Amino acid sequence: MENNDKKSCSLQKAHQIIFNNIERIYNKIILLKEAQQRITFNDVVAVTPQPSFDEATRDGYVISLDLDSEVKTNPFQIIGEIPAGKPYLNTLLPGTACRIMTGGCVPKGSSRVVPFEDCVEQNGTVVVADRSLLTAQTFIKKTGSEIAGGEILVPEGVALQAGHLALLASCGIHSIAVAARPLVGHVCTGSELAATSEGLEFGQKVSSNSFLIEGLLASVGARPVNMGIVRDTEQELRDLFTKVSTGDLDVMITTGGMGPGKYDLVESMFVEAGGEVIFNTIAMRPGKSILFGILNRTVFFGLPGPPYAVRTLLNELVSPAILAMQGAKGSWPKMVEAHVQHQINIKRNEVLRLKDAILTLSKGKCLVRFAGRQEIPNCSMLLPPGQLHYSEGDLVEVHLTNELCAGI
Repeated sequence: MENNDKKSCSLQKAHQIIFNNIERIYNKIILLKEAQQRITFNDVVAVTPQPSFDEATRDGYVISLDLDSEVKTNPFQIIGEIPAGKPYLNTLLPGTACRIMTGGCVPKGSSRVVPFEDCVEQNGTVVVADRSLLTAQTFIKKTGSEIAGGEILVPEGVALQAGHLALLASCGIHSIAVAARPLVGHVCTGSELAATSEGLEFGQKVSSNSFLIEGLLASVGARPVNMGIVRDTEQELRDLFTKVSTGDLDVMITTGGMGPGKYDLVESMFVEAGGEVIFNTIAMRPGKSILFGILNRTVFFGLPGPPYAVRTLLNELVSPAILAMQGAKGSWPKMVEAHVQHQINIKRNEVLRLKDAILTLSKGKCLVRFAGRQEIPNCSMLLPPGQLHYSEGDLVEVHLTNELCAGI
């Protein structure tokens, strides 16, 4: 494809195009203990109610009143004891009582639990204070009073957190349907790149993007497949795209080789392999040199080489696509408004700019500033075209990184 054959769009349109070209991935059943951060494939409902039995909420005596009799029994004959986890299997008859501990299973026929401090035990009986027989508080938590059987616990499309797992386990769930993890291949292109610093020759540099991509892909539930480094030659790129077109990858990512230079060959070799280019530039910075397309069944992202651009575009475009494949609900990336902590002056701003930034919360207020040279950004600050000056305290739109908004 010639360099002037550009298919451009806005960031908003790019999101729409990507989502329209994503197919939801299949589901699989896994054990609940393995489901942390996995995305629910459908609504998850309670198998058992909570509580699953009538449960005592205080240490005391569970008693049975004869509600049809005009003569109220008091004291009550003590006929047993009910510790937590060992239910009393018989029906509690009127005029009788059992000692019971918090969490104990209240037997059939019971009227209420009376706390120990409102009782006096003597000669195998318990005398209950009259006020305790009249109060509306029974100290019995009824079956299903907190969660009914069949009630939705976690809706479809939610990334499961530790609290979800505890809730599901308490309601009788031991396995769960989740979205499969998309298989995502990634390659760094460039004849100057090396996998590690060991044996690095003069003029070469470490392919740091591979480490960046591995971590960011894992944060959105993907299965990263590092396919190494590809030099800037037609044959190596041709071999790469042949492997992709005949393989089982859900997504493929390349970095580098997306500019107008002599050795920027990714787009032309993608097209030669039969790839369909859907857009190849976005009206924002970074985003001038990017490719989104389809090669057989594989969704393809050709990203530029600079790590800051790779990080930003992964968060803005690639991560939302991978989350959409898994059926994640909500808008991605997550957006908030924040007050800038310093003046911003821009000499020229013809397109949307995304700047690495640090978001903090102070006294209930979201604050944002540009990230320092050695800081790891936790968001991108969006600076729309046409606005050249921001004063301290002005509101700007901020997109959170996936690490910051995990589980939201």
